[in-house]
Amino acid sequence: MAARRPAAVRIVTDSAARLPRAWAEANGVIILPHRVRFGADCYQEDVDLNEAELAVKASRAKQPFDVEAPSIEEFARAYELLAHSRAEVISIHIASPLSQTVQHALQARQPFLGQCEIHILDSQTMAMGLNALVQAAITLAKRNLPAMEIVTRLRGLMQDAFGIFISDDMAYLQHSKRLRPAQALLGEMLQVVPCLSIEQGDLIAAEKVRSFERGIERIVEFASEFEEDAQFAIVQLSPHPNERTQALAEALREVFPKIQRFPVQTCGAAVGRIIGPRGIGLMIYEGKV
Repeated sequence: MAARRPAAVRIVTDSAARLPRAWAEANGVIILPHRVRFGADCYQEDVDLNEAELAVKASRAKQPFDVEAPSIEEFARAYELLAHSRAEVISIHIASPLSQTVQHALQARQPFLGQCEIHILDSQTMAMGLNALVQAAITLAKRNLPAMEIVTRLRGLMQDAFGIFISDDMAYLQHSKRLRPAQALLGEMLQVVPCLSIEQGDLIAAEKVRSFERGIERIVEFASEFEEDAQFAIVQLSPHPNERTQALAEALREVFPKIQRFPVQTCGAAVGRIIGPRGIGLMIYEGKV
């Protein structure tokens, strides 16, 4: 008797992965968008509000924007479509402390239990980290590996994504509950810049420095702990480099002279609602598929 072929594996993710739509379509990846709210106006991330437009709106808005996870109904429609195609689904999403995306995915999966294998993975990361995990999932799926083996390998790769951010957007840090109102007010008065690190999937204000320049030095100190063969990306809300981006890139090149270019990537709305339009960070990925 011929060996049974494994079911096709399909990947579902969310817009926090910052994946190009063309690449996602070519690889059969379904991306569910976060919603971005500026007051009464609501937009679907990357659908009717692109990266540059989001950054411009955020920089001009008087109040921080809000972000909502893809709805349970949107997940259910995606899972139903894939269930009909008899695919096994790996649903990889932004860290649960940053969004309700994983919770919505778990609720949407309930009606399909017994009909379709849907593996939901809390990536414990975002932006470049989530992007790398989705790309790894596609690479492994093309090797015809079973879904459970892919999930196991992805859980191992999750430990290889790191990040550090700095932000002097006190209104955003307060609005996202990374700082209490009194801390934000004091920070603004003293011109203190919080440094945020990824801890158990959340962005936590772990330390503070007395200037943005010192914050960039702290990012470079963090980066110096890694080898040059890791993947590095400067992340911010805007897709366009600015003076802060250039300053960080120049400082990084002094430590890593063999790396000719440090790409600038957008952090997406779910992270941008925390660091604001002026925040900046560095994400590092050491995973190998």
